[in-house]
Amino acid sequence: MRRILAIGGGGFTTEKEPSLVDAYIHRLIDKPRPRICFVATPSGDNRAQIDKFYEAYGSLDCEVSNLPFFNGWGPNVIPYTDFKPHLLSQDAIFVGGGHLRSALAVWREWGLDVAMKEAWNRGVLLAGMSAGAMCWFETALGGPFEQGNYGVQRGLGLLPGACAAHYHNAHVSERRVNLLAEMHRGLIPSTLAIDDFAAVLFEDQQLVKTVSWASTSTAYRVRQQNGCVEEAPLTAVPLQESLIV
Repeated sequence: MRRILAIGGGGFTTEKEPSLVDAYIHRLIDKPRPRICFVATPSGDNRAQIDKFYEAYGSLDCEVSNLPFFNGWGPNVIPYTDFKPHLLSQDAIFVGGGHLRSALAVWREWGLDVAMKEAWNRGVLLAGMSAGAMCWFETALGGPFEQGNYGVQRGLGLLPGACAAHYHNAHVSERRVNLLAEMHRGLIPSTLAIDDFAAVLFEDQQLVKTVSWASTSTAYRVRQQNGCVEEAPLTAVPLQESLIV
C-alpha cells in the first residue's frame, strides 16, 4: 500500500518532549526496529534538526540514517552519489521542514524526486512536517506570504491538489489570511490546509484519516464555492486513541 503522512507542524523538530506523532509513525510502520531515513534538505541539512531526528527515532528503537546534500552530518550518513538503493530498502522516509522551493530544486537536480516516487510505489511510508508535508502534493503553498505572492510551487505530484501547512498558527497568522484572500481572487486552487499538531494520512492517494494531538488542531478543505471561500474542517481522531493497542 502506498502511504503518505502529511504533518502540518510539530514533532521532533519543534516539540521539547517526545511527540505523539513520531510514535504514530513508528506504529504505522508496525515492525520491530524499522529503518527510517531523514531527508533534511529543506533546512539545508541543519545539524540541530538532524540531531533531534536521531534522538527521537533512536529512542523509538528505529534503525536511523540521513541523506544530506549540503552538510554530511550524522552517525549514519547516506552518500548522495548512491542514495537510491538505500531509500528503496527503507521502511519510512521522513522529510523535515524549511525552504521547500530550494529543496525541490535540489531533489530534481539529483533525481531524488524519481527515487521518492519509486520508494512510495514499493510501499515505503513517506512522511514529513511543514515543507516535508507539502512537497508530496501537485501544488505546494510554501511562502513567501506577502499578499499577491503565496509561493505557489509545483510539488512532487504524488498526491492530487494543493497543500498548506501551519494553517492556524498564532505566530504567523498571515498564512491563513493571505491564503483565503488569494483563493477568493482565484489565484490559489482548492487546498488541504493542515494545522500545527495535526496530520493527515493518505493511502493510495485517498485521505483516510486525520489525527491531532492538540484539542483545537485539525485539517481543512479550503475551496472557493459560489463566489465564497469555504473552510470545511475534517474530523480529527485524537492521536492518543490511535496509539492504543
